[in-house]
Amino acid sequence: MGLFDKFKKRVKETQVEHEITSEDNTIEAKLAIAQRKENLKKIKQENINKEEIIHSPEIVTEEWDEIDDKLINNPFSSQQNSKERKIANREKSIKKATNKSYKSKNIGNMHNAKGKKLVPHSNAKFSFDFSEEEVKRGGRIVKGGPVLDEILEELEIDLLSADIGHDSVLELLNLLRTHLIGARINKKVNLESIIEKAVKNSLLSLLNSGYWDFDETISAFASEETPIIIMMVGVNGTGKTTTAAKIAYRLKNAGYSVVLAAADTFRAGAIDQLALHADKLGVRCIKSQRGGDAAAVSRDAIESAKAKGDDIVIVDTAGRMQNKTNLMNELLKVYRVTEPHLVLFVADALAGNDAVMQAKEFQKILAFDGAVLSKLDTDARGGAALSISHATGKPIVLAGVGQRYEDLELFDPNWFLNSILG
Repeated sequence: MGLFDKFKKRVKETQVEHEITSEDNTIEAKLAIAQRKENLKKIKQENINKEEIIHSPEIVTEEWDEIDDKLINNPFSSQQNSKERKIANREKSIKKATNKSYKSKNIGNMHNAKGKKLVPHSNAKFSFDFSEEEVKRGGRIVKGGPVLDEILEELEIDLLSADIGHDSVLELLNLLRTHLIGARINKKVNLESIIEKAVKNSLLSLLNSGYWDFDETISAFASEETPIIIMMVGVNGTGKTTTAAKIAYRLKNAGYSVVLAAADTFRAGAIDQLALHADKLGVRCIKSQRGGDAAAVSRDAIESAKAKGDDIVIVDTAGRMQNKTNLMNELLKVYRVTEPHLVLFVADALAGNDAVMQAKEFQKILAFDGAVLSKLDTDARGGAALSISHATGKPIVLAGVGQRYEDLELFDPNWFLNSILG
């Protein structure tokens, strides 16, 4: 049974369209139309304000650096010894790297941390469009009411059952109400069909929003400079190392020379695993012993790639929970040293809403350019992809659909929606 089957059955069983819609020129119809015009005007203004904030050069300040200078890095303070000053300087460097990460978010969805333009696949935004179902005269006016609210509550339950996050579902339904109530619809079109189509199109636009083409972006970067640095990040157990190997396989087959950097120095198993992948793929792997400096390994890999003329360096970092400050600080050090062209967040499709929370919290500390959704070949319901895009403003760009190296595909929003919505 598809996601909307139960919802459509509920609408058909209701058979009370006269309680949801109203004839033209009635008081109810006029009020609904006026309310819709006002609400759409507000939404338009809110979107304009958001765009102004995103593109404003004033959005990122150096305020916390100024605070650091006064409180933890005062060279005239007799309270600090040499060791304390070193610690303070290290903390300042980490926060500067974080600040740089935040700047990358405010450059816009279609640029990476270095300000280089990502190659877009679509510029669609989260929106609703009833133009095909609306008529200029006659028809019926959607007036809303308790029956429509009940039907939309049924739809809410169905969307939540697909692992789409509560915040995403709430915003989706609020916008649906705003656009639907007051719309003048064709009498010949079923209301359930209108709502189903509108929801599908809005979810598709969400997944397309800010989406950039991985292959084309790599090609564009490679035409300007090499090596291209790709940094893999995420929490424990999401499949970062396997995903790094799959990306290496994809890029090698595209004609690029690839170097893997084993910057997950917390686990000896992770180093061995990446080295084994490198042997199978026929690419070089730069590594150190367990407990080594992850940033140093990353730097060595980049310098080696430069010396040998390699095209791509993929940095496989250690999985870490976003609430572990010391581990996140080390990750920021790797980020600062490598200055990656792309930061990819690997999310586990099986994690559901946990993956959404992880991505959202992770991005507060280290902004990423796009996400890779792993384990889509499992029984995952997949709604996490929608919620990650909604919560972070970053697109899903790659999808892991199997265990083999070749089982990594460009994320296809249409295929994805068809698979979870039925």
